[in-house]
Amino acid sequence: MAADTITVLAGTACPKAEAWGVFDPRVLDFFDHFSSAFRSSPLAGDTEAASFAFWCRRSRMEELKKRHEGALRVGRGLLFHVPPANVPLLFAYSLAVGMLSGCANLLRMSSRLEERGRLFCALLDQVLSRPEHAGLRARTGLVSYPRKEEDRTAAYLMEADGKVVWGGDATVEAMRRFPMKPGAVELVFPDRWSLCLMSEAHVTNLSQADLDLLAHRFYNDTYLMDQNACSSPKLVLWRKDLPDGAAARERFWAALERKAAQAYDLTPYKAARKYEALCELAMTQPGLGPVRRAGNLLYRLPLQSDGVDLGRCHLAFGAFLEREIDALEDMAPFVTQRTQTLTVAGIPPREAAGVIARLALPGVDRVVNVGQAMEFDLTWDGKDLITALSRVINC
Repeated sequence: MAADTITVLAGTACPKAEAWGVFDPRVLDFFDHFSSAFRSSPLAGDTEAASFAFWCRRSRMEELKKRHEGALRVGRGLLFHVPPANVPLLFAYSLAVGMLSGCANLLRMSSRLEERGRLFCALLDQVLSRPEHAGLRARTGLVSYPRKEEDRTAAYLMEADGKVVWGGDATVEAMRRFPMKPGAVELVFPDRWSLCLMSEAHVTNLSQADLDLLAHRFYNDTYLMDQNACSSPKLVLWRKDLPDGAAARERFWAALERKAAQAYDLTPYKAARKYEALCELAMTQPGLGPVRRAGNLLYRLPLQSDGVDLGRCHLAFGAFLEREIDALEDMAPFVTQRTQTLTVAGIPPREAAGVIARLALPGVDRVVNVGQAMEFDLTWDGKDLITALSRVINC
């Protein structure tokens, strides 16, 4: 293993495996300083980066801290993180979770990290380099090295007290080949998919301004990440609370297409991949109806039977399944163990969550309003991340 194949993007290549308490004041100070530094950085105009900077502001960190008050908790030691390449800034949230749980952190960054990701790392390193954050810097590393150097990954994992793996089934399986300490913890995020539930009557009764706002929020949940995030809806279920809801559905999709036309960069690559996925579905999923589209920005695929394997419907870049249902209970056939997030419009989240709990459906770990699918929380995929990555001192 040649040391010169490692690129240190922030912090150090050899973080000190030193545990701190959860929500340590030094960590909260760091995020407060980072959030302030972000406002005058070249990334200030980037929507996704700004979302993280807003999420990690001091007031929000203090709110999250209150959830875990009462028990005495300290970090596990050193965590090895494998963030995904197709959700560009998810690594920042993974790092934040590790820091807040009191752990030291080493992130293996993708060699395909895009420019804004590198700028983000540079800003992290700039704030970590301040004298008051020397202790945190010594416990933090964001590094990149060739994936073929599996012996390096193996060495890191043998030193780690836990691992956090994002990126789907294949990545989880690949990382499980490497041995770890007998007491090491594992937090993994395999392939998941999400759906949206809307009331036809709600969409019909919206003013034009509110309809455009709903379309904007749905766009942020989906197009903004090319639907690559596990929380981005791929299926839209429509509750039939009108004699004929076709006009409501058309009204919403037209508003979404207008929003996409204004904001979405549909490159030739994206258009080709979307069409390729559509052709594959046509050959493998006979329960889908004919595609509805006015152009390449938006594809709608009617779900005509319950037998479609939703986990194999790899839709992205503005392609959605849709189906009408009579009542909330009728969502049951479309929920699997891999279903993560349900976004709702015109239906109270608590009401939808109550139906999911009453029916004991195998999936759906969170129910939020449309526009909140991408809002990261310290409970994710049904797991309390701070609890999973720290240990409690019972007394």
